[in-house]
Amino acid sequence: MSRKIIISFSIVLAIITSLFVIFNFMLFPKKYKANVNFYAEKYNLETGLVYAVIKTESNFKTTAKSPSGAMGLMQLMPSTAKWIAKELGVTYDENSLYDYDTNINFGCYYLRYLFDRFDYLDVVICAYNAGETVVKNWLNEDGKLIEDKISFSETKNYLKKVKNYYRVYGINEIGE
Repeated sequence: MSRKIIISFSIVLAIITSLFVIFNFMLFPKKYKANVNFYAEKYNLETGLVYAVIKTESNFKTTAKSPSGAMGLMQLMPSTAKWIAKELGVTYDENSLYDYDTNINFGCYYLRYLFDRFDYLDVVICAYNAGETVVKNWLNEDGKLIEDKISFSETKNYLKKVKNYYRVYGINEIGE
C-alpha cells in the first residue's frame, strides 16, 4: 500500500472516531457527574445504572414532571420522596425534587432500597417504574422476574430502555 493511502486511511479513521465520540457524548451525556458519582458510591450503585435511569426517566431535564406526578431527573413521586426524606432525616419540600442534587440523592437511595429487597436487576428496574407491590406479582418463587407476567406495557418498555442505556453507559465507563 502506498504511503498516501495509509495516511488518507488514518485521517479518515481519526475523523470517524472523533465523530463517534461526539455523537456518543451528545446522545449519552453524563451531566451532574460529581453528584451521580458521589451518590452512586454512597449507596453502592453503578454510575451506569444511575445514568440509565436518569436518561430514561427525564433525559436529564431537572424540571421534568410526568402525567402521574413524578418529578425531576429521576422522576420520583412526591409520596416516595417524602418517605425517603423521613428515612434520611432531612426536611422535605416537594419543589426540592427539581433540585438535581436532592433528586439524585433520593433516586439513588430508592434504587439501593429496592436492591436490598430484590435480588435481581430486572426486578429492581421494574419496581422503580411500577412500584414494589405490583412487581411482587410478576415474580416466580425464586424472586426472578417472569417477563410474560408484566402487565404494564410501559414497564416492559421501561425495562428494555434502562437495560440498553445501562449497557451504553457501562461501556462508556471503561477507561474513565
